[in-house]
Amino acid sequence: MIEIISKDKFKAEIFDFSVNKEWVFDKKTPVILNFFATWCGPCHRFAPTLEEISNEYSQSVKVYKIDIDQDPELAHLFEIQSVPTTLFLAPNSDPVMTNGGLLKESVQRAISEIFGIN
Repeated sequence: MIEIISKDKFKAEIFDFSVNKEWVFDKKTPVILNFFATWCGPCHRFAPTLEEISNEYSQSVKVYKIDIDQDPELAHLFEIQSVPTTLFLAPNSDPVMTNGGLLKESVQRAISEIFGIN
């Protein structure tokens, strides 16, 4: 099951925005970060795809979810306008944002193109 992370875990695992103002993702393992809401139908439909991706790429990619109603500050940090929104965070790169639920093949293509993982 994919972990739903809080602001504190986000700051520890991804980016501590209370210390740094400029985006820096200096972790070694790429991250897929999905913003969702419990009331969002498309989020529920996309969730099984994320679970499959998390299981298939468990050795090379971390997958986390953020509930925008529980942690609105994180949604605001990335200017999230709608859910689901997914960020692909490659080490030492800017985030790549996608909106809406994605097909599994689209997520796999993004992992290959953005993270260089096949």
